Amino acid sequence: MSEANLAARAHEVSSSIDFRRRLRERQQLVTRALDQQFPPGSGPLTAAIREALLADGKRLRPILCLEACEFVGGSLEAALPAACAIEMIHKMTLVHDDLPAMDDAETRNGRPALHKVHGEALAILAGDAMLVHAFGLLASIRAVPAERVTEAISRLCQALGTAGLAGGQALDVLSQAEDVTPEKLDHVHTWKTASFFEAAMVIGAEVGGADASQVEALARYGKLLGRAFQISDDLLDAGDARTVGKGEVTNYVQLHGVELARRRLRELLDQAVKALASCKGGTLPLLAGLTELVWERSWRPAEGPHGNDT
Repeated sequence: MSEANLAARAHEVSSSIDFRRRLRERQQLVTRALDQQFPPGSGPLTAAIREALLADGKRLRPILCLEACEFVGGSLEAALPAACAIEMIHKMTLVHDDLPAMDDAETRNGRPALHKVHGEALAILAGDAMLVHAFGLLASIRAVPAERVTEAISRLCQALGTAGLAGGQALDVLSQAEDVTPEKLDHVHTWKTASFFEAAMVIGAEVGGADASQVEALARYGKLLGRAFQISDDLLDAGDARTVGKGEVTNYVQLHGVELARRRLRELLDQAVKALASCKGGTLPLLAGLTELVWERSWRPAEGPHGNDT
């Protein structure tokens, strides 16, 4: 399918009943699998983990993993452990972000932050346990060749390290006391957010048996979608009372304005669709439809600080 035709169908797909149903089914599949990983009644630490892990959320990152796997011909069953691992790590980052030493958040998605309910110690340990369990899940995958599992683990480590999520978070925290340049903000967005989106796509592709060209195209799609997602987050926050003077790092909207932010968001999403158009595989419009969900999301009313647990 040509780039123009794919872009034309993206909005149509994202608005369809079948597409919405597919997303709900994927969300429910991941939630059920996560529920089984940490059975209730196993003590205070498990209770804290379950509260963080099973809270409302769109499960976007694990869905990307599942869709990438199916796109290259793999099965949902093969990718599900990897998808769960990705969601565990995502929830770990949210729990740790909310801690007093980081964002010092009172709430998450309209509910008290985990450390407000279970205390800082259990919140830290819950995040640590989810991270360890995630890598254990990846290492336990037996339905695909061992070298692909190793590559998936390696890509995830890259996405979480000093040139990934941890490095981006550090730059974000340190930037709160400095002037933020567009280049530095791009680094924050790429490392803190886009690298994890990219990893979700690559891991799904590797588990599904993708060839090198498919991995490259899907990785580019994930990275572009992640950068777009962060700008959509900043657009959602544009109506908040939060300001740089209150300790928040400058975001894309504060640096460039709403109009330029929307223009850049659209450019990134169109580039993501273009990356898909160059890739051979399954049903392209389904992944393209996810770009339109990010676009639509940017127009919703702001939900307040720490209200967008996607």
